[in-house]
Amino acid sequence: MKITKISLLTLLVISLFSCNKYLDQVPSEKLNEDVLFSSKDDVVKVLTQIYAYYPSGIQFMDAPGLAADECDLNWSNYSPFVKDIGGYSPGNPIYNNWAGLYNVIRTSQYFLARINECKDEKLTEQERTWWKGEAEFLQAYYYYLLLQQYGPVPLVRKVYNGAELDASMNEGIPRSSVNTIVGYIDSLCLVASKKLDVTYSIPDRAGRANATAALFLRARLALYAASPLYNGLTNPTTAKKYTELAMKDDKGVDLLNPTYDATKWQKARDYAKDAITLAATGGFGVYMGTATAPAILPGLDAYKKVFTYTRGGEPSVECIFYKQNQSSVQFMQHAMPISWSWYSGICPTLEHVNEYFTAKGLLPEDDSQWTNATGFYTYTSGGFAIKIYNRFRNRDPRFYANILFPGQYNYAMLEGAKEVINSKWANNATDAKNWFRPYYDGQDGFKSKTGRDYSINGFQAIKWTARNVTGTALGDYGVPIFRYSELLLNFVEAAFENDVAKGIDPLTDTEMFDAWDKIRDRVKLPRVKDAYATAVITLTVPKLRELIHRERRVELAFEGHRYFDNRRWLDAEREGGDKHGMDINKTDTGGFWNENYVFETRYWNNKMYFMPILQSEIDKNKRLTQNPMW
Repeated sequence: MKITKISLLTLLVISLFSCNKYLDQVPSEKLNEDVLFSSKDDVVKVLTQIYAYYPSGIQFMDAPGLAADECDLNWSNYSPFVKDIGGYSPGNPIYNNWAGLYNVIRTSQYFLARINECKDEKLTEQERTWWKGEAEFLQAYYYYLLLQQYGPVPLVRKVYNGAELDASMNEGIPRSSVNTIVGYIDSLCLVASKKLDVTYSIPDRAGRANATAALFLRARLALYAASPLYNGLTNPTTAKKYTELAMKDDKGVDLLNPTYDATKWQKARDYAKDAITLAATGGFGVYMGTATAPAILPGLDAYKKVFTYTRGGEPSVECIFYKQNQSSVQFMQHAMPISWSWYSGICPTLEHVNEYFTAKGLLPEDDSQWTNATGFYTYTSGGFAIKIYNRFRNRDPRFYANILFPGQYNYAMLEGAKEVINSKWANNATDAKNWFRPYYDGQDGFKSKTGRDYSINGFQAIKWTARNVTGTALGDYGVPIFRYSELLLNFVEAAFENDVAKGIDPLTDTEMFDAWDKIRDRVKLPRVKDAYATAVITLTVPKLRELIHRERRVELAFEGHRYFDNRRWLDAEREGGDKHGMDINKTDTGGFWNENYVFETRYWNNKMYFMPILQSEIDKNKRLTQNPMW
């Protein structure tokens, strides 16, 4: 890693989208370093730059969160495509965030080292304390992002200058162990949490880091540290060992933990509970909707609105920390049908489509009604005969919130044999925006494509698209970074694995199921124990683990978690191989409805568990080792 003196040009030219009046400022000049911390207005410009770098999980060109197996992005110049063909290397990396993250980490350390120099009477001591906590939290978050993407990395705890800087560059900086990095991030989170407000205490602080976010990050990090990739290198379900991923520093010291430590699950459980307890004092919780909201399908609207509200709006109760920029709009533009004159290329795989629970609360493969379903349900609307593939009926409401499927009529929801639709669009099937027809000669089909913009498999991702969106009014939505429902799922997973590690029957863990039930209650889906008792299916440890993983994949779909979940569970091989969808080269009656159609075969190698470190960084730092097999 190259350590360079701070560049004020880099420091002061990046803007941040935020409703905060200070964070909205875009510095227009390069300031003199000697006076940079002389005034409050200049100090906040440095803080602005620390915020500016952090990505949202749906920025698919800059962050790898969407580069897993839940969807396909149909553009060869974007990083997900390069990843799917294995077309990257240490000399030609993708998602190259190494230098950017270290630069902003250094900026946070520089800020913390100098903020006390500011004697401007406009800067209150409360603000000074808050801003220190924000910089500490963001430093922790950026180190966490490095750990996610690259595994254990060199740990730089302060700003180096002068002879100390020269010496460190000559000697090199080794990678620290995952335990050391986790401990450092954890300490930053704790320190930050004591300086920050539980939630934003005044409107001017909306969108900033808070104490709940700091404990949330601490809990998420503990979950990662307890997970198989970082704790034993063995998949607990298959018992497969991944010794090839063992990672060492330049002295041969293990960086990951090849020996399983069961006590880490207890820590993950405790930390998640701490964060949940603090969140409650700040009024955070699962957004349950409003009594006056129209019920398209019970449970659907409450979930949908979490992702389609204007920042500061009603369901911010669930969004503990969020990114406010244009990424939600970009996602919509890239995900909606050709008939909307949009790009159509963010396409859920059939593998993901088939992951959503049935309306009975069961895994589809556990529901005979789904496994035996064939053919179509047909109905007439506006004088048009419309048909719905029977496997798309009677599903988890989150299926209808997230997936635009062939034949869907303006987000029509089918409840049994009854069509439940937004009355605004009733008897208007002629409107091109209301009836999704992605087969070859349909309005949204391959025949109508413009260049490379089309659905490659007959599905589109609509999680971030509100029902009232139009081709010109796309909305301005916050993208959750830390969402309360994820915190509950983190607790559920940690509690379950801790029970298993201790030989406790997870079915007796009422605290675990209480948290899990909150997730299902929001979408009016039967609770897990009730659903499986009704179906007379025994809940074994492997079955519960699969249910917990599946709940996470469904609840957090298209939010940037799946790529990293696959890896920490040692289950990322699922990203390779054949990926299925409907045959877009065929017509509605000529073979389109073919679940065996392979639209893409993806490359996989276990070296892809971690991104390669840029070779030029290794050349600069003689103690920096490359990731396994790269």
